[in-house]
Amino acid sequence: KARVLRDQLGEEVVNRALSKLLAAHKFGRAPYPRSVDLIAAIRAEAPADKQGLITDLLQKITLYDLKVASAGASKRPDGRWDVVLKIEARKLYADAKGTETAAPLEEEMEIGLFNAEPGLGQFDRKDVVLLERHTIRSGPQTIRLISPTKPKFAGIDPYTRWIDRDADNNIKAIE
Repeated sequence: KARVLRDQLGEEVVNRALSKLLAAHKFGRAPYPRSVDLIAAIRAEAPADKQGLITDLLQKITLYDLKVASAGASKRPDGRWDVVLKIEARKLYADAKGTETAAPLEEEMEIGLFNAEPGLGQFDRKDVVLLERHTIRSGPQTIRLISPTKPKFAGIDPYTRWIDRDADNNIKAIE
């Protein structure tokens, strides 16, 4: 969750919120800062369009179901590659008893193209062909990318930063 907050809000915003919280409670006495104080500090520094994200990450049980249904590539006349990913995405809220309710999804998430499958074997930075953020919404959608070389794998949230129900289907070999 901390990584998603940093990626989505920016490291400066998170650091500024933490610094202000620490300064406000330095050498303090009871009542000591609680999680609600941390959330308030982050909210105070975050832009208005990220307030829902803070709620999802820090105040609700939020699950994501992200999947690459298919990934294909075709060579362009200029030598680059058109890559088309068909993905399916949804967001769910769970209550204390585990009952899940669908929620609208509209978040910026990483889409990546790779020469090796992330998380397996000798994966290295040199295996990253392209990594971009795209707005992902609920339901099936198509993402089109232009790659300098033909990638072997494509994925949504390839480094599993979001709490995904089944992260094993986030990466797919290019057909």
